Order: sequence, then structure tokens, then C-alpha cells
Amino acid sequence: MKKSDYDYLVSALSEAEKAYNEGTYPIGAIIVDEEGMIVSTGRNRVFSECDCTAHAEVDAIRNAGSKLLDIANKRFLKNDYTIYTTCEPCPMCTCTILMSGIKKIVWAADDDEYGGIRKFKEGPHFIDLFDRLSYIASPYLELENKQRELLANWNIGRGILNTEWETAKIK
Repeated sequence: MKKSDYDYLVSALSEAEKAYNEGTYPIGAIIVDEEGMIVSTGRNRVFSECDCTAHAEVDAIRNAGSKLLDIANKRFLKNDYTIYTTCEPCPMCTCTILMSGIKKIVWAADDDEYGGIRKFKEGPHFIDLFDRLSYIASPYLELENKQRELLANWNIGRGILNTEWETAKIK
């Protein structure tokens, strides 16, 4: 029987309480399928696991890996999952959710400082954070070509031809 958004958020809050008791950010998440069954749970483990990427949403997605990926055929599975989280997902989690194919997000508390969903949808996109980040893009053609070759071979092995990775970028 499918529960209400409220009930699923209460389950996510239970994960947040576990994170709090483990000495890390009290954020929890659950993933629910279209039938209303909980596919996986996750909680923030940044300090309990000494892992900067161990956010609650990422943890839940990692725990749902077998439901999100077709390992034998190296493909993402289509899904109509909803992720319930206790706090608006940060930019990393927002992009991870997007990449996982999850279709809907419900959160309990807005995060005006680090919340990513609303900022990405409305813009501007974390300009203050990106202003502090420097980068060097593709400085070595030889290494870029090697990476493109690896990606092309990976895609060809999966039966995907004519991708942008097949030919090296000319500089």
C-alpha cells in the first residue's frame, strides 16, 4: 500500500536521526518505487565514514545500485522512483540524482545556502562557489585523446556507435 509523502519523509527522518547519533550531519534519505515500496535507505556518513561524498542521497543511491543499473548489459535502468530526503539536496546530490534517473524529489526542509535543486532550476548557479574554483581544461592533447579512446571503446563495447568520443578533439 502506497503511503503519503509525509510518511516517507518520516522514514527519511529516521535515517537522519541515525546519522545524528553517529556524529555526522543529520540528513536521511529513502528511495521509493512506483508501487510505494522502499527500494533503499541512506543517511549522511561524511564524518562517520570520513568520506566527503557520503551524503544521504548518494548513500541511498549507492544502496539502490542493483535497482538502478543493469550490470550485465552496462546500462541504466529506467525507473519511476522518488527520493525522499530530509533536506534539499546539495549540488553534488542534485546531479547524482539526475544521473541516476530518479524522476521525483521530495524534501522536508529547504536549504537556502547549499540546496541545489531550486538554484539549478532558477539560476544563477552557485556563482559565489564557482568563483572560488579554478580549473585547467584539457591541457594535454595526448591525454585527452587517450581518455576519448577509452570512452569510445567503452561505448562501442556496449553497442553504441558514432558518439562524440570516437574522434579526438583537434586543438
